[in-house]
Amino acid sequence: MEEQRLRTVILGAGISGLSAAYALQQISPGSYSLYEQAPAVGGLCRTQKIDGYQFDAVSHVLHFRSEETKSLVQNIVGEELVRQERSAWIYFQRSYVPYPFQTHLNALPSGAKIDCLSGYLKTWAKRTFGSAHEPANFDEWVEQNFGGGIARQFMRPYNRKLWGVEPTRLSLDWIKPFVPQTQLRQVISNVLSSRNHHEVGYNPWFFYPARGGIQTVCEAFHSRLTDVYLNQEAAEIDLDNRAVLFHSGGRVSYDRLISTIPLPSLVQRAKGIPEPVKQEVSGLRWTSLLNLTYCLRRPLPRPFHWVYFPEDEFPFFRLVFPSNISAGLAPPGTGLIAAEISNPKPGEEEGLEQQVRSCLLKLGWIEKPADIVRVARNFFPYAYPVHDLERRDRVRRLLHYLQTRGIWSIGRFGAWHYSSMDDAITEAFHIVPAILASSS
Repeated sequence: MEEQRLRTVILGAGISGLSAAYALQQISPGSYSLYEQAPAVGGLCRTQKIDGYQFDAVSHVLHFRSEETKSLVQNIVGEELVRQERSAWIYFQRSYVPYPFQTHLNALPSGAKIDCLSGYLKTWAKRTFGSAHEPANFDEWVEQNFGGGIARQFMRPYNRKLWGVEPTRLSLDWIKPFVPQTQLRQVISNVLSSRNHHEVGYNPWFFYPARGGIQTVCEAFHSRLTDVYLNQEAAEIDLDNRAVLFHSGGRVSYDRLISTIPLPSLVQRAKGIPEPVKQEVSGLRWTSLLNLTYCLRRPLPRPFHWVYFPEDEFPFFRLVFPSNISAGLAPPGTGLIAAEISNPKPGEEEGLEQQVRSCLLKLGWIEKPADIVRVARNFFPYAYPVHDLERRDRVRRLLHYLQTRGIWSIGRFGAWHYSSMDDAITEAFHIVPAILASSS
């Protein structure tokens, strides 16, 4: 790769990088190049194909909180996206409870139901007729909104399992889209009439490609772009000379750099970063993820899309059933199950694979070990940025410093925030014009 100078260089061809490149191409064709370290685009939104099975390396669906983003993606992807009603559940005390937990208390065993309902009514009365202090963390917010019972039975154990930190260490700046609020009438109507509230939550409906897995979306973006370079991993970023050096030996200069790689990796590669900035990065927290996908020789026994598991006896925080989301992902008469495990310890993969196998037998998702044709392992060192109490100010200072050096860090890992796939698309399309305006 000969050295060249570009107005904009983009690092990372996951959905954030692809969306940023597409937005740039609409505004200023030929003014950017996009570099990806892997042999294919997609990042976490990749789909693997093995022996007739197709499955996402990490489970994704599209929710489209923004009509603008929905229209944009549908125009790019075409008729491949299929709209479906969510079938999400929580496995709790040996039964399946409809999601969200807090609006389906009637499905709970009697002891847990009384605990959760009494706690909810008590906190509702205090909120309505008394005075409540401003919650300082996620744990206090859960207590004030759902009561002690729901906090004990589900919210604390599930979020502790997912994030790997105590709920008292989590902030409030991530919960609005992802933790469904409840109203008194919803809780009472469910308890008295068993009325389900499947429509509650940010994703009661979702979209997924009819064929090809989630990477179909990424490939559709990729097909509209002209300057994408694969197998190009950034080795060093020269801040003073505004240049990226690649492990392949190439070098490219830029006027501005848009980075979607994890913030710690970006700072590690940047030459001349001051020590206080490095210390800010050392304070960031995140979860890693082991995704174990089980290819089955038999169909799935239930039509669920995914199930949450708050209880410690199960190593995974969620099971996802890709072949229920899209039948074309598995050969006829077969099925797929993906187990998502947060923060696995080094060397645990084999043991966890066996534990999950035993759990699938216990839960009745398989009848015998021979039902499993093969297991695919995908480990991701960066899965979810943790919104701890220090994250917001720490990230704000980091992003401000990088912008003074001509670098805009965006996306889930670049801007270090918990977000969905369609959030990443929306963010890129909104932020690219602002980047161009501020750096012109």
